[in-house]
Amino acid sequence: MKWMQEDMGFNFKQYRWPFILAVILLFLYVFSLLKGEKHEEPPPAQDVSETKVSIDAVMEAYEQYYEHMLRDILEAIVGVGEVSVMVNVDATPEQVFEKNTRKSTQLTRESDRQGGSRTVEDTSIDEEVLRIMQGSNEDPVVVKTLKPKIRGVVVVARGAENPTIKNWIYDVVSRSLDVPPHRISVVPKKMSGRD
Repeated sequence: MKWMQEDMGFNFKQYRWPFILAVILLFLYVFSLLKGEKHEEPPPAQDVSETKVSIDAVMEAYEQYYEHMLRDILEAIVGVGEVSVMVNVDATPEQVFEKNTRKSTQLTRESDRQGGSRTVEDTSIDEEVLRIMQGSNEDPVVVKTLKPKIRGVVVVARGAENPTIKNWIYDVVSRSLDVPPHRISVVPKKMSGRD
């Protein structure tokens, strides 16, 4: 994290609480999903609304984290003044689980009396999520967690009326969040006291 502070002027300590909140909410969400897998009955309506609230909270925490990070980085660019940023994420983080994969192939050769033959190949793949015992619970093995995809970014910045600065802003947002330029909007911010 020191490289972020030295190179970009980003202070992780300032935004650690929204990030920690997002991680905690993510674990609560995953726990509620795992708990729901063991019961075949649908959860009561109240639990569904609580899960929806926690999903929304995780998404909002990610959005706020990205907004604060981008604002700090963009305000450090030469020629950029005050900046407002809005980031819209597509979903919550996605977990990729380890799977046991079984592949079986059956090859059948048939021939008829007239000398014709045919070969039939039947392939089946069976995947099962790998689970490990932790205490009295069976938990899936998580290979990696993918960050949520970003739907779009809006940047309102003083200095964005300059085409060079506007291109710099597009470049920074696109590269830092891996967002294609057509999902980024950069517009100049009006000066206070003027319309």
